[in-house]
Amino acid sequence: MAESAPVLSALARHIDISCVHAFHGERDIRELASTAREGGFVSAHVLPSWVPLMRELLDGSDTLVGAPAGFPSGGSMTATKIFEAQLLLAVGVQELDVVVNIGRLRSRDYAYVTAELTELVALVDGVVPLRAILEVGYLDDDQVRAGCDCVVKAGVPWVKTGTGWSGRPTERRHVEIIAECVAGRAAIKAAGGIRDLDTVRDMIALGVTRFGMNATVARQLVAEARTLAGDT
Repeated sequence: MAESAPVLSALARHIDISCVHAFHGERDIRELASTAREGGFVSAHVLPSWVPLMRELLDGSDTLVGAPAGFPSGGSMTATKIFEAQLLLAVGVQELDVVVNIGRLRSRDYAYVTAELTELVALVDGVVPLRAILEVGYLDDDQVRAGCDCVVKAGVPWVKTGTGWSGRPTERRHVEIIAECVAGRAAIKAAGGIRDLDTVRDMIALGVTRFGMNATVARQLVAEARTLAGDT
């Protein structure tokens, strides 16, 4: 298990804040950029069409710009995901999260899931961090394990728990399963319904090094972590 103190002491550098819902407009994107700059968050994630604006707004900052492909269902064709990833790289995305084909995973079509992720790994070729989103709220424990196996076999360097769209929160047991399955062969990002510092601390101890949160929760938890550090 990882020691939580180093991550908690610089928590903002381990949190992605995001505006990735369909209703988020330009005002939301600009507010996200301002929050990311002021809070020193490691990255800000937006839907693909907002990447050029976010790159402009965060120019000169220490915050990276991230975006998803195949979001949020994962059910688009592999060629569509590849093309979307190509476009995102072309406009300067600095982190890329791709949703696995959840329906194929649930159908035990592991060859399909692995092949699709393998193509994305070849395209990205280490240029930016690449994460595969499993959407654990839709999966049983065995399906989570199978998804992790696909991620590792494809060579994706990160596994991410969820999109935040499902309404089903990432739980400690999900992270326990992922950590056991990947066994250090992929890094772990937890996202979706993470709302308190105790949960963050527990997940860090299990090996999570990145979190995805909305800006309001992220600011609150960073403030709590700083207060805690000042008390110790």
